[in-house]
Amino acid sequence: MTSPARWVLRLIGPAILAYFLLTNDLHRIVDNLRELRWAPFLVSLALYPVLVAAKAWRWNLLMRDLSLLPPRLGFSMVLYMIGMFAGSATPGQSGDFIKAWYLREQGQPLAPALFSIVLDRLFDFLMMALLSVLGLIAFLHLFPAPLRTTVELLTVGFAAAIALAIPAIMARRPREWLLRRWLRLAPRRFERPLERWHDQVASLDLRPGLMSGLLLASMAATTATMVRLWLLFQALNVTIPFLAFVASMALISNLQSLPISLAGVGVRDVVLVPILGSFGYGADQALALSALVLLITLENVALGFLASLRHPLGRGTPAAAADTRSVP
Repeated sequence: MTSPARWVLRLIGPAILAYFLLTNDLHRIVDNLRELRWAPFLVSLALYPVLVAAKAWRWNLLMRDLSLLPPRLGFSMVLYMIGMFAGSATPGQSGDFIKAWYLREQGQPLAPALFSIVLDRLFDFLMMALLSVLGLIAFLHLFPAPLRTTVELLTVGFAAAIALAIPAIMARRPREWLLRRWLRLAPRRFERPLERWHDQVASLDLRPGLMSGLLLASMAATTATMVRLWLLFQALNVTIPFLAFVASMALISNLQSLPISLAGVGVRDVVLVPILGSFGYGADQALALSALVLLITLENVALGFLASLRHPLGRGTPAAAADTRSVP
């Protein structure tokens, strides 16, 4: 895709937000923000390290099983903060892959480092996809009757695809079967890189202990995310049914992964306005809530940016950051 086309896609989200702002009373949005309850809002901000710690723990589990030497948890948190900053500033959160280049500076091979980030992202998708399936109970009646079957198929199909992709990629036998098929179809110039990639990730396998740890870390990260967002609802005195809340937040998370916005601008609004409207809240309240979600996203960006200044890519990483424990 050409650069102008990519920029056009990025402007879809801001254009949606501009439409909502032009068609609603800005004073009422500001009035909602003036009535903010500070205690739940500040607690939401304070839970940021909990979220980062859970995600960094999961990433370390993946790195260790890929025979990489992961950083200590504290430095993995720093790298995750940098990845969240870069991801929020790029379409589709693609900047998150910068973490692999930090690992390469520590002497780790790039291919398994990138692979660890792909798997890490897949577990986030898995949790949100499963929550989206639960959300069908809350949301399905909001869609026109002719579209309900399509919505059901897309939602359940996406969740099933992610749930099948993770074991297919992580388990050694399915991964080797897929590689053999790729080698048959790929041009000859790709054979050696594919075989080298296979050798670098050969240690990864689907084991009950590993999956238990990854799922536990994923549930902890998802819980931290949902609690932070629920506190923002409380800060504006917005109350909706639990399933509607969880499903709407999961849907927003999935849509933010599309390369149509930056930091979820516009994407949140197109979900929150109709959902909150179905429970009697005005568009001004939905847009005020979206602004609060943007603020905690900006917290992720600001703290990650500061971490990137403290540990700029290209200057190497401190030797103390490496986890000196042996890798099984």
